[in-house]
Amino acid sequence: VGETIIDMKSRLYFTHKGTEKLFEGRAPAAGLELAERVSGDTTVGHALAFCQALEAGAGTAVPERARWLRVILLEMERLYNHVADFGMIANDTGYAVAHSHCFRIRERLLRLNRRLTGNRLLRGGIRPGGVGFDLPSDLDLAAEVDSALRDFEEIAALSLRNTMVMDRLEGTGALATSIARDHGVLGYVARASGIDADARRDHPFAAYRDLEVRVPVHQSGDVKARTLVRLEEARESARLIQEAVARLPVGPRLAPLGPLPAFEPAFALVEGWRGGILHWVMADEAGRLHRVKIMDPSFLNWRPLSHALLRNIVPDFPLCNKSFNQSYSGNDL
Repeated sequence: VGETIIDMKSRLYFTHKGTEKLFEGRAPAAGLELAERVSGDTTVGHALAFCQALEAGAGTAVPERARWLRVILLEMERLYNHVADFGMIANDTGYAVAHSHCFRIRERLLRLNRRLTGNRLLRGGIRPGGVGFDLPSDLDLAAEVDSALRDFEEIAALSLRNTMVMDRLEGTGALATSIARDHGVLGYVARASGIDADARRDHPFAAYRDLEVRVPVHQSGDVKARTLVRLEEARESARLIQEAVARLPVGPRLAPLGPLPAFEPAFALVEGWRGGILHWVMADEAGRLHRVKIMDPSFLNWRPLSHALLRNIVPDFPLCNKSFNQSYSGNDL
């Protein structure tokens, strides 16, 4: 009706890559390269969920040092994605300078990722039984992350003081708490709509049981709330990385993966940067992967976007869409 959106149907759940089928018949460790590529910007989240499912099935105890290094990797992934998203949301309001600076900071973080694991997207960082890297002796990771965060804080403050930016964010694309709960929404979308849930705190894994995870929650459910949750989560990620580096224990970082029992399912839940990620695995009598089932948070978060868009105007569609920023790749497996 004029510029007002009265309905929106997303054409999803039709284009399947066949990723889950590609796992079948592989040796368990050989499934890692597929897990890392379920959704490229969630390399660590999916790799960690897959490896933890294997470890649960095999009864493998991950070394303490590896548990803390896994926290560092997962928070590095959360940090660079939230910085990028903040910039892209600002860009969709027309504030291009913030977008440019956020991508400059994202590039800093991607280069830092490469120093850690040899890959900008952190591929190879997570391995079944532990991790595939150690902190370089010539890298002060805590200081580098703190510097990048302070850089980001300056850009975020400029953006949030810009009245034209805030006018576009406030009240736009509001997702009511009741609708969010009905759809089982996850991650920053849920927390922006008043749902206080985070697997790092509620179902701790890796070394999160030994850390206090502060979960930001907002009530308005609009683009502003989803933006602020990202900003606060970026701050929390930096804090967790710094604490993990300070408390990093000595010892091995990899344990051998034991055999998987035949046709006995195992699963793992990980709080990726978009939300909860679930991997369910089962091996056959030869010890190879018989079935792998994956749930990316986008599977639950895509549909509520249609509800958030109602009664908004067409020019606000890109802004709402980016504030959700769900994965097409992770959804159509």
